[in-house]
Amino acid sequence: MKLILPLKHYDEAGRVTPPAALYLCLLFLCRSILVFVGSISIGQYSKELLAIFYPQEQYLVLNLGIALPALMAILIISFREKLWQKNISWLFLMIKPLIVFSLILDFAVHVFWANLDHWQFSWAIAITLILDVMCLFFIAKDKHTRAMLRDWRMHPPVSTNSSWP
Repeated sequence: MKLILPLKHYDEAGRVTPPAALYLCLLFLCRSILVFVGSISIGQYSKELLAIFYPQEQYLVLNLGIALPALMAILIISFREKLWQKNISWLFLMIKPLIVFSLILDFAVHVFWANLDHWQFSWAIAITLILDVMCLFFIAKDKHTRAMLRDWRMHPPVSTNSSWP
């Protein structure tokens, strides 16, 4: 096996681990889910907290829809061991397209909202657009993520049954 990355980027089975920046991109894309879960956990003031982040309810629903592909990518990454055991490695092909789809949707929605505001400057929209572009650039160019996805598709499943005499 040829090492493409430094040794610290491999797990004990010899597979490439996801980069921390990938988790940050996914966390950014799932921000509406985090706000929603956080507001539900508060209980008594959940509507007020949601109104701070999403003044209109349809914005929350739209952002939750945008976050769903990223959440699916998180689930695929999280259950990678189970997927290897069941030999369903084709699902790893979906990680990058799901993230890119979610980023493009997020970018398009925020450009649409900027257009609705007649292109008046908004820090929230500006920061979101910048982070969307940075995450898209990261997903397109990161060698660690590319090596991880290639390794996950090619790596044979680890046998848990040992036939040691």
